[in-house]
Amino acid sequence: MSKNTERAVLAGGCYWIMQQLLRHREGVISTRVGWMGGEGDTPTENNNGCHAEVVEVIFDQDRLSYRELLEYFFMVHRPDLGADVVATIYRSEIFHTSGSQRVIAEETIRDVDASGHWPGKVVTRVSQAGRFLVDPPKDQDYLQRYPDGCPAPFPRQGKQARAS
Repeated sequence: MSKNTERAVLAGGCYWIMQQLLRHREGVISTRVGWMGGEGDTPTENNNGCHAEVVEVIFDQDRLSYRELLEYFFMVHRPDLGADVVATIYRSEIFHTSGSQRVIAEETIRDVDASGHWPGKVVTRVSQAGRFLVDPPKDQDYLQRYPDGCPAPFPRQGKQARAS
């Protein structure tokens, strides 16, 4: 990373959807999907070791501040839905990579909560970033490759079912 880039790691639901939303924000250089915040080295949707699906975001801090990225993050997912509602892997969590990111994340959460934008209290966790377990290429940029979304378990009316 150059001195003008910064790394953020965000969990806010399905990482395919989050990646698609975050990648289009002005100042974002790259995104990758993977796992963080649990136990084990090979998480999957069904055997995740309490990891969360996350998006690693590399951004140009001259064009997009960390605060602005977090404000956008809070606009595109439901931070008031806890793991008991959305499941552990889809929880809302910010994995900070520095002390300043932690402070900014905590301030942003307080401001979002005070705004009353969401019906419930913000339950987003703030945690120290750990090892990022990147997913294989088949899971990267998924919605760019499959803009119709996840394959349905049965053919949709009027459309041919896509094989995985």
